[in-house]
Amino acid sequence: MLPKGSISKIYEYYFTAPRYKEEVLRALREFFDQPDLGKGGSLETDETSEGLFNEWFLYDFVLSSGRIVLEDFISTNPFKLEDLEMKSYRDLLDSCYGMFEVLEVKLGQGIKIEDMQTGKQWVVSEFKGTFNLGKGFIFFGRVGKVGDHYELVGADSFSLEGVNAAAKKAFRKEKFKLTPKEAYEIWKMRQASL
Repeated sequence: MLPKGSISKIYEYYFTAPRYKEEVLRALREFFDQPDLGKGGSLETDETSEGLFNEWFLYDFVLSSGRIVLEDFISTNPFKLEDLEMKSYRDLLDSCYGMFEVLEVKLGQGIKIEDMQTGKQWVVSEFKGTFNLGKGFIFFGRVGKVGDHYELVGADSFSLEGVNAAAKKAFRKEKFKLTPKEAYEIWKMRQASL
């Protein structure tokens, strides 16, 4: 497992460092589709949308430097972390975000999942998710290597209910890159229909 607070350390740095204030504002505008959001403006969010934004900001948002935030953090190492601790962050660069189907659950231990676009399967160490997910559930998530195993390393997400075989087959044919921003759009539509 990643040491507790590893990812929040990155968010705290980028969200509070004055040199990244404009970058964070640009990210908020882009993710939440709020081009007129100004300094001191406010957004109505919930825990799910905030988590999806944070994950997208870390892995998908491109800074003015041309690097994603996680790459920038690794490159600059603003906290002067030891090489062993930095290895955990470097490992996270090789992660995969997608829509996954649960194939098998071992309560309190892990789950076997399949990326619905690629068909690639993983066995991931996971505790919390084993109590919320069941065989056949479809959910958005990020799989990343942590040490010698794989874990779900992103934000808590949401599962999609009632996805039939035809919808699954259609999605398997889609080849666009899925990010937490697309998951957020689906979350928004879902909330609007409730």
